Amino acid sequence: MTSLLTRLCCSVTALAGMAAIAMSVPCALAQSAPAPVGIWDSDAGETMVVGQTCKIEANGMVGAIGSCSWNPSSDGGILTIMNVNAYQPAPVYFSIVWIDESAFSISGDVFHRRQ
Repeated sequence: MTSLLTRLCCSVTALAGMAAIAMSVPCALAQSAPAPVGIWDSDAGETMVVGQTCKIEANGMVGAIGSCSWNPSSDGGILTIMNVNAYQPAPVYFSIVWIDESAFSISGDVFHRRQ
């Protein structure tokens, strides 16, 4: 019984030591991509407005409009618009990939920041 307790105590001490070492090693944190706040136009004639509320329209017809949220990743993120332009409010998800500071892509459509 004594040797079991001794081994258990040594194991706990070793685990605590490894945890202390692991916590002292600096780790690289992933950079989060910024939200695409502003007014954006695509080459196909679509317009996306991102602010406290969001809107996407094509040829003057609103596709989705409502409150929005941003879930960042390292190279873009997911823009969610809680679309109130439907029978019942429902989320619409847009996977955004940044190209550079003034352009991003959604499913191959490139949007450019309006000047």
